[in-house]
This record gives sequence, structure tokens and C-alpha cells, in this order.
Amino acid sequence: MPIALENIRVNAQDDPNHQLLKDIHFQLPDGSVTLLIGHTGSGKSTLLQVMAGILEPTLGSITMDEQPLWQKRKVNEAHLLRLGLTFQFPEQQLFARSVRQEFAYSLRPYRLGADERERRIRKASADLDPHGVFAMDRSPFSLSGGEQRRLALATTFATAPDWLLMDEPTAGLEAAAVRELLRLIRERDRGGFVIATHDLDTFFPLADRVIVLDRGALVFDGSPEALCRAPELLSRAGVGLPSCVEAAIELARYGIAIAPDLLTPELAAPAIAAALRERASASPELAPHAAAPSPQATREAGVAPKPPQAALLRLDPRAKWLLYLLLVIGMMQQQLWSGLAVSTLLLGLMFLGLPRSVHRGSWKISVPFLIFMFISILLAGLDWSTAEGQLPLNFSLERGWSTALTLTRLFLVLMAGYWLAVTTPYGQLVQGLNWALAYFRKAKLPVESFSLAVSLIFRFIPLILGEWQRFSAIVRARGKAAIRPGAVRSRDIPALVVPLLLAMFHKAEQMTVAMEMKKIDGKQLMLKKNTLRWQRKDTILVILGVFGFGLLIYFRA
Repeated sequence: MPIALENIRVNAQDDPNHQLLKDIHFQLPDGSVTLLIGHTGSGKSTLLQVMAGILEPTLGSITMDEQPLWQKRKVNEAHLLRLGLTFQFPEQQLFARSVRQEFAYSLRPYRLGADERERRIRKASADLDPHGVFAMDRSPFSLSGGEQRRLALATTFATAPDWLLMDEPTAGLEAAAVRELLRLIRERDRGGFVIATHDLDTFFPLADRVIVLDRGALVFDGSPEALCRAPELLSRAGVGLPSCVEAAIELARYGIAIAPDLLTPELAAPAIAAALRERASASPELAPHAAAPSPQATREAGVAPKPPQAALLRLDPRAKWLLYLLLVIGMMQQQLWSGLAVSTLLLGLMFLGLPRSVHRGSWKISVPFLIFMFISILLAGLDWSTAEGQLPLNFSLERGWSTALTLTRLFLVLMAGYWLAVTTPYGQLVQGLNWALAYFRKAKLPVESFSLAVSLIFRFIPLILGEWQRFSAIVRARGKAAIRPGAVRSRDIPALVVPLLLAMFHKAEQMTVAMEMKKIDGKQLMLKKNTLRWQRKDTILVILGVFGFGLLIYFRA
């Protein structure tokens, strides 16, 4: 089942002008092992997700067996079942109460019989669990980190995909597990592999082909031997060289040349040994030769241009805090739907010019809240009547309408907080709030601690959205959901929520430990680096906020 990519382009969600992948074009024959290498941020993980049907390309097409992978913004389910994707941190995808349930979740889309399902589980466990720690009734969270990674790999291997796409599969694995993984790749009699890795020494001997990415562009596509003969390509792409090439470069400094055709992991060692023996027999002393440029010296300097920041990100945080407070106070004063309509209009104007990813994030917040509103309004309006001759169950429009008004105010305040969080860096949030509460500091109130706590709450709003997007991709990959990108089926919610909560707890713990080690509080952070710079545009923003506040007060009556 060959895979063909034609002119694949992927734009960043928050900046359409920034291309994560640029006109990628190649074909992979069935049964091949392809390495995908490049510096961090070069687009390797993005390309794997595009090939796996998790991320829809902005432009271009992907075909499998000459049939399109995408049809009307949905993935062809038959093709999806023939693809397997392992993520860079596979242990984060675990969620079930037992090892057996983890296997069952990955195998459920294939509708296998009981005997075939058990056979696949036993085979995957035998391949990746040499010590027998995968007891079927054992909790996956009781396994060590390396064991969890092997379990996650085993659940993917059990699906027996035609193409297995692997993102840094050896990261965090002990040497024995790496050797077992290499054996599985060598002995597999069907399908192909695409492996994104920095571990060139491990995977070069297995590779039929190497693709090098540099800032989203394909800069090399060929055999490992051809790449070893042109190590400058790896240097320009910011990728470390294989050990055999590094050894040859160092030997060249002493006049010992290794033929380029021999610079592969299989041939380099005997070639180096033969060259050393020949050199030793010719001269007992090795005289330093003219120094060849080191890998670091041959690396071309250059930093990818940063995407332009949105204008709101460059505004003084004090102006944004004032705008936020004015509008929130005005929103909370509204008692009529006309006032809430004006509040919605002003809030919509605040979101103008922000990236599309911010708007998508606001929609992800809005949908659950709107569902909550609908249920709350329905429950608030229910009226159990005991009067004779009337239906026992009625709906009070007055109570439902009042609840809707209250929850709409709350929703608008929530979205205003989201706006402040996504347009203001964390450090500026702390400094701006410290400035706003400066007068309370004179009364010996714990202003710094309060501002730090509030800023942390705002910091977690975009963080939760980012983690939701990451884990929803994992769930779609494991559950083989042929749905539009970004959507999650209701039956996959348990597989999403548990890893998401664990990740958020872990990030909160990391942040707490970092703050304790650095001994940071709100006051120290404010004094460490002052980024408060009031400009004319900040004054204009506050004037607009005052005008909006006055408009809301006018519509309050």
C-alpha cells in the first residue's frame, strides 16, 4: 500500500502566513523503512500527523493505493484503519483501569473476534514485554515510565497497521527495549515504517530512505549512503551527524581519509580499522593534518524569522487590565437583554484581529458552556404542579428567562477573561495587576500573592486549550475516528479526560516546583524585569474602554 504526498502545505493555526510544511512531495513504496530527520521544530511531528490523517493539510493531497486519504474534510475510514501512529510521549495516552482495557480500546475499531483479539494482545505483549509486567488486570499507572512507553507501543503494534508512523520511538526506552524494537522492525514481513528520530546511529542501519526537513521544507530525499556522502546537508539543517561520519571527519584532520561510499554504520567501522592499520604500517606517528571544518563550524547560522506579533500583544498590560475591568463591571450591571447585546458587540470587537487559533479556542470554551446553560435553564424552569386539572409538569418561562440572563452575563465575563489571558503574557499579567493593586499594598495587604494567584488562573486558560488539542489528536489516532479535525466523539471522552487531567496536574506541579526553586513571588517578578511602557495607543485603548463602560451603563436602565 504505497503512500504518495503531493505538494503538501500546512499553515500555522495562529498565523496563516507561517508555513509549518512547505510543498512536501514524495512517494513511499510498500515495505520500506523511511527516516524523517530534522532539527526541533522542522516539521517532523506535523508531517507524521498529516500522513496519519490527524491533521488536514492546508493544500495538497495524500493518496494510499492511489485513493485519496481525505474526502470532504473527513478521513477515509478504511485507510485510517491501516495507519498506526505513536506519539513522542506515548505513555501520556494511557487512561484505562487495566492493561487489558488499554488493548481493548485500541482494537475496538477493528471489530475483531475474541480469538483474534486475544492472539494480537498476546503477540504484542510477548514482543514488547520480555519480563511479563503487562498483567492484564494490572493498572497501567502502576507501571514505570519505560514500561508505560512499551505498553503504549504494544497497543499500537497490536493493531497490525500497514504503515506504522513513529515519533521518537526510542526516547525514554532502556537499551533492551530499543534492541527489541529494532528486531520487530527488521522482522516485520508486511507494511512500512516512517520514523521521526534524532537517534541516527540506531536507525541508519535499518533505513531504506532518509528525508531531511529544514524549517518545514524538504531539503534531502535519498538513501542513507547518499546522505553520509554529503554530511554538510545535515549540518545546514541543524541535525547532528552520525557517529561514523563524525569519526571520519576527526580522522581526516590527521590525514586519514575514509572513502565516502564507506561512511555508513555497517561499513564505517571496518573501513576505519583498515585505514588505521594502513596508516600505522606506513608511519608510526600520526601527524596532524590541515584541520577540516568541524560539524559545528559547517553549520550555517540563521534564525527563523519570528512571526509578527498581534498588535494587542504589544500593548501595555495596565491598559488591558483597565479595559477588562471596565467592561466586566459594565457587563455585570446589565439587567436587560439589550444591554447584554451591547456587551456581546463590544466583546466581539475586542477579538477582532486575533489569530484564528484564538477564535477556535473561544469556540471550544463556548460549546460546553452553552450546553451547560441549556441544561441549567431547562432545570430552572421546570415546575411540578399539584393543582387539580393541570399537567403535573410545567415550564416557567419567567424562571428560565431569568436564569438565561444570569448565565449569559457569566458567559460574557468568562470570554472577557479568556481575551485577557490570550493577549497578555504571564509576566505582564502579574506586573499589570500589581500596578492596579498598588494602593492596597500601602495597607499591608498581600497584594503580590493575590496578583500571582489571579495571573496563574489566567495562565491556565490557554494552557488547558493547548493540552486539549494535543490529547484530542492522540484520541483520534487511537480510536480511528473518521471525523473532522478537532472533533472528539462522546465515547472517546474518557480516553481524553484522564490523560488531560494528569497532564494538567503535572504542569501545575512543575510550575510550583519551579517557583519554589527560583523563590519567585509577585513582587520579585515585578522587580526582576519591568515591561510596563505606556504609549499613546494604550491611552486610546483606555478611552475606548471608558466609552464602552459608559455605553453599558446607559443600557443598564
